[in-house]
Amino acid sequence: MTAASQTGPVLVDFWAPWCGPCKMLGPVLEKLAAEAAGRWRLVKIDTERHPNLAEQFGIRGIPDVRLFHHGAVVAQFSGALPEPRLRDWLAQHLPTPRREAMTRARTLLHAGDAPAAARLLRPLQATLPADGELAALTARAEAFVDPAAALRLADPVAAGSAWAEDADLARTLATAFLRPGQSPGLPGGQLGLRYREALTRLQAGDFVPGLTALLGVLEEQPAFDDQRARGLCLAVFRHLGMRHPVTEQFFRAYTMAVNV
Repeated sequence: MTAASQTGPVLVDFWAPWCGPCKMLGPVLEKLAAEAAGRWRLVKIDTERHPNLAEQFGIRGIPDVRLFHHGAVVAQFSGALPEPRLRDWLAQHLPTPRREAMTRARTLLHAGDAPAAARLLRPLQATLPADGELAALTARAEAFVDPAAALRLADPVAAGSAWAEDADLARTLATAFLRPGQSPGLPGGQLGLRYREALTRLQAGDFVPGLTALLGVLEEQPAFDDQRARGLCLAVFRHLGMRHPVTEQFFRAYTMAVNV
């Protein structure tokens, strides 16, 4: 199942002949699988005949339905769902080109490869301009590549929407990366030079030297650039994720620098 799901979604129905709800659910799954015409594949596993598989996957009650994709369970439910709810469940969880691209883009962003994420998302975003989630994620990627484009993408995403956090993050990053070329008010002196170096490094995805330079600025002046340096540091942590190794490496130093 896990191997087969590398090439396409596999829906696995764990059932048994004595199970009444299984007898209700099974024909509906088979009908929907036939309608899918190969977009996903149904595998039915009789837990009476294959108890080892039931144990391997931790099946505690049946029917138990699991959707596998790229070798992992991406969604599951227990019990017999009526056909309308089952159709909704499949529509929500089956992979689509949009979901696949966004999942891959988030992985690339987490790895620090914003240019690759932006290249992946741009064609999709162009075909779905009203998709707020996609616009906000594309804006995050573009913040490192084309900050002005990132601001345009993030602008329509309303505060309070489900995607506002991504959009706000994109705005903070893009505004910071635009400033060296567009803001005559950027602080000067040695700290200003180190700040510009940090901005250049961070925009290029060189997070360790970039954060090293930025924290050096904050250690000398925690409120540097009217708190913008501090906000940028937090934005980079949020962009990478609080459990990212780089965030973990620098977060303690950040808290010490700004809480003097």
